[in-house]
Amino acid sequence: DTTGQSYEKIRRVFGYGWRSYAEAAIIARKYIGGLYHSTNYIGDPGGHVPFRPVPAMEQRRAMQFMRDYLFGPNAFKIDEKLLNRLQPARKGDFEGSVYSSPLAYPYHQVILNVQNYALNYLYSPITLARIVNNTDRWAPGEDQYNIYDVFTDIRKAIWSEIVKPENVNSHRRQLQMRHLAWITGIYLSHPSQFPADARTLAANDLDILETAAKKAVQATSINEMTRAHFKEVIRQIEAAKSAKREYTSIPISISRD
Repeated sequence: DTTGQSYEKIRRVFGYGWRSYAEAAIIARKYIGGLYHSTNYIGDPGGHVPFRPVPAMEQRRAMQFMRDYLFGPNAFKIDEKLLNRLQPARKGDFEGSVYSSPLAYPYHQVILNVQNYALNYLYSPITLARIVNNTDRWAPGEDQYNIYDVFTDIRKAIWSEIVKPENVNSHRRQLQMRHLAWITGIYLSHPSQFPADARTLAANDLDILETAAKKAVQATSINEMTRAHFKEVIRQIEAAKSAKREYTSIPISISRD
């Protein structure tokens, strides 16, 4: 802190830092199910075929990056001394009214917005369809990164506390509920909206999380907020499973011939 300066400058500079996080999320997510596209002509020296899937090793590195720096339990750990200095400027308009951005910095909402850059892309119907289509683009025997890997890695990255079990901090609780909303939405979606494998794996994730949550709520190693959180997870999964689910989008007629 510099004597005589406004705390607003600290808040403004802090806000600029989120751009790097958002850009990193946008770049890393594109590796998952990604395709390299070449416009070479046949026979061009050093040319490639038009489409090549991003190597599995690079996709795993991108997922590990998101696991560590976007989804991790301590990915957004900020010292309270900094958070308590993020004061906005209070400015008056032409009518004398005072306006500003939220007085207290909306830290949790900003974190979730950045995480959504990745989640909204990874679970989009277009991305999931491309991941499925890439299955046949790999050469025989080539290392693959498929849709099962994607669903499994995201779940493990976001829900590590439910396995041990251990306390879940407030940032992770909101992330876990957002992830649960995504897989529930895919599970209950119309069959024409998502690939069949995506709906299958969403159901698989719900089964795994329900079993783990029912075990975790019995643990003595977690606090009451975490216990309440896991109970809510169970309630939402049970509600999703009790909802009417569509299984076909193709009209079926029985021939009378």
